[in-house]
Amino acid sequence: MKMTDGAEEASGIDGDLEIEIVAVDPEEIGKFTSEDEFMGLSVRLLVETASYTCVAACMLGDSSPWDRDHAAVGGNMVRLYKLLHGLLDQLCQRRGELALIMMRPIFESLVNIQFLIKESCPETINSYVKVSLKHERKLRDTITRNIADRGGIIQPIEDRMLKSINRTAGIAGVSLDEADNTGPRDWGSKNIFEKAKAVGLDHAYLAAIGGGSNSIHGNWQELTGHHLEWDDSTGHFKPKTDWARPRPQVPLALSRIIVETLAVYFKFMGGDSIFDEIAPTLHDLVKRIDLVSKAHENYLAPRRGLKFRSAAHRVALPPLRPQSLT
Repeated sequence: MKMTDGAEEASGIDGDLEIEIVAVDPEEIGKFTSEDEFMGLSVRLLVETASYTCVAACMLGDSSPWDRDHAAVGGNMVRLYKLLHGLLDQLCQRRGELALIMMRPIFESLVNIQFLIKESCPETINSYVKVSLKHERKLRDTITRNIADRGGIIQPIEDRMLKSINRTAGIAGVSLDEADNTGPRDWGSKNIFEKAKAVGLDHAYLAAIGGGSNSIHGNWQELTGHHLEWDDSTGHFKPKTDWARPRPQVPLALSRIIVETLAVYFKFMGGDSIFDEIAPTLHDLVKRIDLVSKAHENYLAPRRGLKFRSAAHRVALPPLRPQSLT
């Protein structure tokens, strides 16, 4: 992907961007005889999507270097890129359980990015920072109480920890005393579902957060789904130590939400010049993702005795909102 001089200057990224455009040929897909072939293509599309995430994470935009408020948004994009790197690793190693665990923090990063941009103001960022510093506040208070109980004697490790905590608060730009348990539990005065709903991702919440919670916390559903095998003949369980096979729905559905988030991010961080450069590329990527999603559902339908009905039927995730790319 080649950037114009103006867009390159605005982004802070030097040189052309060499990202492989994954070819999606309907005729070739029509010849697929196994889901593994769809999985390979889906993973390659996620790699392409993650490559644009890397570009976004490296883009400084007008705020170069980032101030705190831009850093809160940009830092989440960097986190998203790293999490996608981890997800791709687990998908390629065919470890479905670990891939599902990665889904929750990835989705939460996507929601955070979109919500921070939608509600962009110092008050929102202050709330985001203060809530995250509650742990540091508790840790500081515990250390100072322990020091007081010892008659003011400070251990070397406590001195180092207090300096680290104070530095963290200083960088955050808020007083640590403001990060107390009497304030709102959730930053932005909304929980993760309410934030997802605010940015139009509430339909994805159940799959990404609800199912992801089972995987992260090791709930009973997670155990019976992946780690235990039920024997009808004995009415007992036995251990299941083989890995679950990842399926194409995860990378395909996730790629679509990432593209939408990238569109919002590029416009926020880079302005119109960057967005105008990248929008046609993201449009094309969405079309290829949709083509593979539809082809995969058509592939599965005869095996389930079902007839393919609509794009909304293929995954329990929302469609890309057209206004994100305009």
